[in-house]
Amino acid sequence: MATRRELPTLVHIPTGAGKTAAVVLSWIWRRRAGKVDYPGTPRRLVYCLPVRVLVEQTAANARSWVESLRKAGLPGMEAPLPVYVLMGGEEPEDWATHPEQEAILVGTEDMLLSRALNRGYASSPFRWPREFGLLNNDCLWVFDEIQLMDVGLATSAQMAAFRTRFGTYGSCPSLWMSATLDREWLRTVDFQPAEEVFRLGEADRRHAKLAKRLRARKVLSKGGPQVSVKGSKRYATEVARLIEKEHRTGSLTLVVVNTVERARDIYRELRRLLAGKHGGSVEIRLIHSRFRPYERQKWAAFLGPEAPIPGGGRIVVSTQVVEAGVDVSATTLITELAPWSALVQRIGRCNRFGENEESRVIWLDVAAEQSAPYSPGELQLAGDRLNQLEGRDVSPQALEELPLELPYEPYLLRLRDFIDLFDTTPDLSENVVDISRFIRSTDEPDAFAFWRAFEGEPGEAMADSPIRRDELCPVPISQLRLFLESHEDCWVWDRHDGRWRTASAGRLRPGEVVLIRDSAGGYETDAGWSPEARSPVPAVPEISGRPERESLGSDQSTEARYWQTLKGHARRTAESMRHLLGGLTDLDFPDDIREACLLAALLHDVGKAHAVFQESILRSVPLNERAPRGRTLWAKSPHKIHWHTRPFFRHELAAALALLNSSLFEEAAPQAVRHLVCYLVAAHHGKVRISVRSLPGEEVPPDGRRFARGVWEGDRLPTVDFGDVADLGHVMLPETKLDLGPLEIGLDAKGRASWLERTLALRDRADLGPFRLAYLEALVRAADVRASEDPGSEEVEHA
Repeated sequence: MATRRELPTLVHIPTGAGKTAAVVLSWIWRRRAGKVDYPGTPRRLVYCLPVRVLVEQTAANARSWVESLRKAGLPGMEAPLPVYVLMGGEEPEDWATHPEQEAILVGTEDMLLSRALNRGYASSPFRWPREFGLLNNDCLWVFDEIQLMDVGLATSAQMAAFRTRFGTYGSCPSLWMSATLDREWLRTVDFQPAEEVFRLGEADRRHAKLAKRLRARKVLSKGGPQVSVKGSKRYATEVARLIEKEHRTGSLTLVVVNTVERARDIYRELRRLLAGKHGGSVEIRLIHSRFRPYERQKWAAFLGPEAPIPGGGRIVVSTQVVEAGVDVSATTLITELAPWSALVQRIGRCNRFGENEESRVIWLDVAAEQSAPYSPGELQLAGDRLNQLEGRDVSPQALEELPLELPYEPYLLRLRDFIDLFDTTPDLSENVVDISRFIRSTDEPDAFAFWRAFEGEPGEAMADSPIRRDELCPVPISQLRLFLESHEDCWVWDRHDGRWRTASAGRLRPGEVVLIRDSAGGYETDAGWSPEARSPVPAVPEISGRPERESLGSDQSTEARYWQTLKGHARRTAESMRHLLGGLTDLDFPDDIREACLLAALLHDVGKAHAVFQESILRSVPLNERAPRGRTLWAKSPHKIHWHTRPFFRHELAAALALLNSSLFEEAAPQAVRHLVCYLVAAHHGKVRISVRSLPGEEVPPDGRRFARGVWEGDRLPTVDFGDVADLGHVMLPETKLDLGPLEIGLDAKGRASWLERTLALRDRADLGPFRLAYLEALVRAADVRASEDPGSEEVEHA
């Protein structure tokens, strides 16, 4: 795989053969040791998985491989190669602020596809454009275990087609792989899959270790009760008795059922049944998708291939989370009936390494009325096939050539849907477009819950406390809505007002994060999400970090470790952009794009010269400290700006309007560069983009002037002289009177195009398009963040 002219796009390899290692190591080798021979290999690997349990395992494996290659002295491995997990909460900023660096990003299809669609689940809306730009340019997307991806599979194919249509910086190919792959699954109205499918060769199949895995014998039989609509309690009891009967001392028994509720019932009944028996030596575990990452991280201790088995053996009750690539090998597998592609994966968790002469696979029938989350038809097809295989070997080799069916009808992401998602400007409903129909159909979308201990309202208690990825529990949105109807101690972050407000079941959106007081219950560390539980929920241990709960009017990013002048911060941002572009020379930015990026970096904060911002930054100084002396224009301070005298004031809108009205560009840059610079300056915080409107709660000018986002018609920005700047010459923005005419619909009184018309023209420019434009937004923001962290040489003394 590593030495092909191009990496494959379709990979069909049996379970247990090492697909993940092959892809990750091939990409590393091509980027590092083989970089000269494979110059088009994207600098970022985005590894997309259908279930959460695989994310930590895959990330841990990738980190281990990177470290092993470094120790082995592989050429090019002297430089760091970070592995990031994208699963919501306060994620490391480095993956977004260093786009010129190679990295491996691992996440679920919910988290990654939602970000690729510009509506990232459990992510601040103000980060959406950055993540959209970075994940759709200069990346190799790897979609693993695609038989479990549901409609997200069709969405991944459509996004690949759109990247080809609109263009990207660098290549951004996709690779789809599974042990049960049919290329026709990828065919959509806009995407045609490659003809070639990458498979094992004869030399691979003769390899002793792999041959043992492919021929690992396991005998199939039907047994136990049927899941029926009557007596779920009785079903759990009967299955628990079957498990006790079939479990072998000193071995691992894996039980896979189709719903979290049945898994919890069987787990609790099994614990009751085995309590006091076998000397208490049988270990019983429960795993499913409704756990916090903090608990999931501990599963490796009993799921991994090296995990020691206690004397009485171990029984793991699970849902579909083990289907896809979990490196576990059970002596006995008991599974409910599921679609054929899912059953192949479940069977692959039994005698996975061929360590047993023979293992057993026992399947339980499911009545049609209890088929959810699957359809009765696909279960009927799978049941007929299992009946034909009764008493026979179901090793990977025996199942490899059996035909497959697409397990769902895709809800297709069309071009008009994708175009509509580009604008993230918040409206009165916070611009929440439900993209869940493009990611999953069989499962309802998730929201996220986390628990904290505090008294009273959460405002003060949560002010300086980050939401940590490890504490976010995914919950089906319907179940969380029911929980909210009967519990009052639940809140969501209001991005409009910048405060925690009481959570409403009717307003809860997919991907939203809900804060729950610990005493409200709803979670058990051994059983996961349990809405009926009443005991206080233990908190996840604290980790350091700063909260990123921004609102439309907040200026959290203004806080730095030290005072920075507007001129000094601007020059450092331009220098950061120059270094950034220097690390991305292989992307071949045209000269006008490079110039626009440098100018946007230099001018991005010129709106902070506005009197409203300067008054706010000096007012932020605590009473026991003195503000800096003189009439210097400031960009950053060590203190947080809590509010502006004009609600929702946005300095980046003031900056863009000043540049539109200024004579700065009249001779210095062509029109295409001017428009792009104005857009990048306005968009660098993700709060002002395609459309601009005033918001409820804004202060209305007493004389009736036009206003929007705290900027009033006729406001003035003072002269800002940036001095001589490398590659740009001497740059000075003269005193400018702000004119809000471009924010009107259609041509303004001076015959100028509106802001909306200008920005749509940028989005639709043949040499830009939505993906490239968002990538440039991400570069400006990255340069800004890096300049904010760099103290330079201008630290200010307080008098």
